[in-house]
Amino acid sequence: MQADAILLWGMFLLCFARVVGFFVQAPIWGSGHIPKPALVGTGACIAVVVFPSLPVPKALPPDLFELAIMLLGQLAVGLVIGYVSFLVLAGAQFAGELLDIQMGLSVAASFDPASHGTVNLIRRFKFYLAMMIYLILNGHHTLLMALKRSFEVIPLTGFEFPKSLIYNLIDMTTQVFIIGIQIAAPALAALFITQVALGLLARVAPQMNVFMLSFPLNIMIGLMMILVALPLVYKGLDSYFSTNLNQILQSIKMMTPGR
Repeated sequence: MQADAILLWGMFLLCFARVVGFFVQAPIWGSGHIPKPALVGTGACIAVVVFPSLPVPKALPPDLFELAIMLLGQLAVGLVIGYVSFLVLAGAQFAGELLDIQMGLSVAASFDPASHGTVNLIRRFKFYLAMMIYLILNGHHTLLMALKRSFEVIPLTGFEFPKSLIYNLIDMTTQVFIIGIQIAAPALAALFITQVALGLLARVAPQMNVFMLSFPLNIMIGLMMILVALPLVYKGLDSYFSTNLNQILQSIKMMTPGR
């Protein structure tokens, strides 16, 4: 009986380690808006619900060092799933960063609890907009289903980390920049045309202080284009989140041993 209890406790710790790694990077849960004790309690509840339905291994390593290595492995599995799920929100943040630079709002940085540092205004707006769309599309529910799927196909006692997964993660990371540019494209194009027009105006009328005129004009045009492009951003994020779910499932499949 004591050996069975130790085995069950070990399974619970391995399951809990994967959930904790997932919560570190995953959207919503990985942000700083949820208190850490609540995250730990939620992770423990998920582990309690999930681990009774998992196949019981024959035995766990008696050595504490080997068990610690297994815990780190399950933590890495959760980190990979959470990292892939956060890429679209990272692209939205990159889009806001581009617009902040072009609109001249980089100096108006303020503290943001989600990133544990100072971020710019439009970047924070794009992040919260993407997070709200993510919740509207029930992305948090599908993400929990993907986590459950990982427990079904990746055993607690082992996983694989092939080169193809590393190349896939690098490729998905590069897509963050593509997503950010596509989200910010309407406002960036309008701001570029504005800068060209101001440059021509400076040539035609040198006596005008075009430099000072550009500050309020860039902010006004940038905010107008952000407002006008909101329907396009919603459709784009809907498509990105659907693609991201397939990327999460593909990453889980790559980590399945003996696939």
